[in-house]
Amino acid sequence: MRAPVRPQPKEISLHMSTAAYLRRAWPEHLPWTHFPAGEKRDARTGGKLKAMGLAPGWSDFLFILPNGQAAFLELKRPSGGLSTAQEDFRDKVVALRCGHATARSLDEVEQVITRWLAAFGLQPRATLIQRRAA
Repeated sequence: MRAPVRPQPKEISLHMSTAAYLRRAWPEHLPWTHFPAGEKRDARTGGKLKAMGLAPGWSDFLFILPNGQAAFLELKRPSGGLSTAQEDFRDKVVALRCGHATARSLDEVEQVITRWLAAFGLQPRATLIQRRAA
């Protein structure tokens, strides 16, 4: 008999946890936002958003780095991959020397944020957990 398959957490949970972490950890003087393009919506609302310029493939979180450059963070379920539009977007922004990363867990989000800030001699204002000294 097979063990029951555990359902994967919904991606929205990772989005909300990431936003909560960023509110504590990202430097206050640097802007960031969530790009709410991925939720299900009715065709009428989708049509309005498209008419206003919503483009496919944009990452879930957008950041301004200390040098004024943009960085983008895409969140996925553990088994999720990038769509073709997301791959195209990633390739375009990386070619423009913007930061881009994909994370599948809050730990990965923390690693990305720490790496991006360290490139400018900064560190997050908070960590996910207080790690004990070894």
